[in-house]
Amino acid sequence: MKSPQKTALFVHATFLIQRTDHHFRLNQVDIGNITADLSLLSSIAIILGSLFVIVQLRQNNRLIEAANEQAKAAAVQAKLTNDQMKQNNDLANMDMIMRLYEFANTAEVQSAWLTVLSSKINSFQSFLNLPKQDQVSFYQIGALFESLGVLVERGIVKPDLIEDMFLIELAWESMKTFVIGMRELHGEEENYLAFERLYNLISAKNQAV
Repeated sequence: MKSPQKTALFVHATFLIQRTDHHFRLNQVDIGNITADLSLLSSIAIILGSLFVIVQLRQNNRLIEAANEQAKAAAVQAKLTNDQMKQNNDLANMDMIMRLYEFANTAEVQSAWLTVLSSKINSFQSFLNLPKQDQVSFYQIGALFESLGVLVERGIVKPDLIEDMFLIELAWESMKTFVIGMRELHGEEENYLAFERLYNLISAKNQAV
């Protein structure tokens, strides 16, 4: 038979083993719960992160679409503005041409034009022999067609429009002797140069046709 002392030790040892096992099981349960909670929190975090990314992407797409729409609207507005400016410029140019045409049709200019056509000078000396008033007519017609040539060279008006409204070739043929004589007299080759270039442009176009 066991002694009372050994029995007490055995009971105490058994109690300690059971207690230790109980704590071990409790710890296992706690660790398992913590692990499960962590997994749940991790899943929730991943889901929330994914939702945030999706929302952010949608917002970015909306911002991009809005920016594209604004860019399109700005492009349309710029085109409309450009078209309006072009139209206003064309109207201003046409108004300028009409004013020149009205000036060319005044009695004074028409009289000067008829004087140039009827004089039929064949040398610069013939021009110098004309009355002063008739000489002034050559200056007036020369200035008119020089102005038209400058407008064409600067791209303000098209040469076709000038040709439709003015007799460029006839004017140059009637004024050529005067122009050459003025260049020699003053030693300046640029006198009425825009007028001559306008004639060359119109003449070359007509010969090509």
